[in-house]
Formats: sequence, structure tokens, C-alpha cells
Amino acid sequence: MAASDKKIVSYEERSNRTRDAILTAAEQEFVANGLSGATMESIAKAAGVNKALVYRHFERKELLFRQVLVQAYRRLRAREAEFIFADDPIRAIEQVCEFTLAYYLENPNFLVLVGIENLHRGENLRPVAREELGVETLIHTISRILREGEARGLFRSGLDPVDVWLSISNLCWFSVAGAYTVDITFGRDIHKPEEVTARLGVIKDMARRYVLRSDQL
Repeated sequence: MAASDKKIVSYEERSNRTRDAILTAAEQEFVANGLSGATMESIAKAAGVNKALVYRHFERKELLFRQVLVQAYRRLRAREAEFIFADDPIRAIEQVCEFTLAYYLENPNFLVLVGIENLHRGENLRPVAREELGVETLIHTISRILREGEARGLFRSGLDPVDVWLSISNLCWFSVAGAYTVDITFGRDIHKPEEVTARLGVIKDMARRYVLRSDQL
């Protein structure tokens, strides 16, 4: 390899490390201060770089937020893709519940980032192709589980995979996103292991009742 090639590789490596540092710092700043409250200056300081470098990689704060959000979605989709669901469709639906609640508990930043984007009416995520977010892979997985359940005479026919996933996700989402106010108002702290177990049991029961045929309940 020529000396000039080594310099190019070295520059690319440094550039990638800088970009990764910016994205990591930006996620924390956005989670802590929101899209409006975070600044390119604060992100640069947290990343340990000068502001000019941040602008070199991301021309506007909104573009930086978009990339942070896309990365957050990709991390979730990557974990989902690695998960091995049971052949038994009822057990597989329960596993979707287990995985989703666990992921939200372990990755609260994801909920905050998506919440911020909804406050901005999805304007930053809208230009991103669904393929980049891995949505089709998720829907394919849920569809396969539903088809198997229907073929075995267990699940209702005509279930919409998006509706099924949204129903499960929403139950898990609020259980985590609303944890602090629920603890204050109802005295249920989802961060306690026993509450996680109890809440997960309710979510799985509701999901089963949603997908099962009436004669299978």
C-alpha cells in the first residue's frame, strides 16, 4: 500500500471516529434537552471536538437529529432481526411482548427520541425511506407468526400485522414512557422486577386475547 493510501485510510478512520463521537454526544444532548434545547455548540463540547467539525459532518442540527433517530431505529430493528421466535405462534406472540417491553426498559433513550420527533410531527423522519428503518423486516416477522397461527386454527383470520404490532408496542411503550407519572398516581413502579413481571403478564394476556379465535380462549 502506498504512503498516500495509508494517509487516506487514516483520515477516513479519524473522520468515522469523529462522526461516531458526534452522534453519541448528540443523542445524549437531544435526550436531555430536546431538539430545541440542544445546540451544536453543546454537542461539539460533549463530543470533544470543535463546532466546525460538527458542521462539517452535519450541516444543520435537524440533519444531525435525523441521523441520531435513524440510528436508534436501526439498533432496534437489528436486535429484532437477531431474535429467534418459537415455532409455536402463541409462544411467538408472547415473545414479541417480552422482547418489546425488555427493549424499551433497556433503551429509554429510544422512547425519548421518538417522543421528540412526534412533538415535531415527524418532520425530520418523514424524508427517510421506510427501507432504511427496517420496517418491512418487522412486518414480515409479525405476518409470518400470524399466518402460522391462522393455519393452525388458533388465530383469528384477517389480522393486520401492523395493528397487532402497534397494539403490543403501545402497551409496552406507555408502561415505560409513563413510568414516573404512573408511579406517582397509582403507586406502580415498572422499574421494579416484580412490577415488570406483573405488567408483562397483563400485556401477554391482552395480546393473546386479541389474536386468538374465540373458541381458543
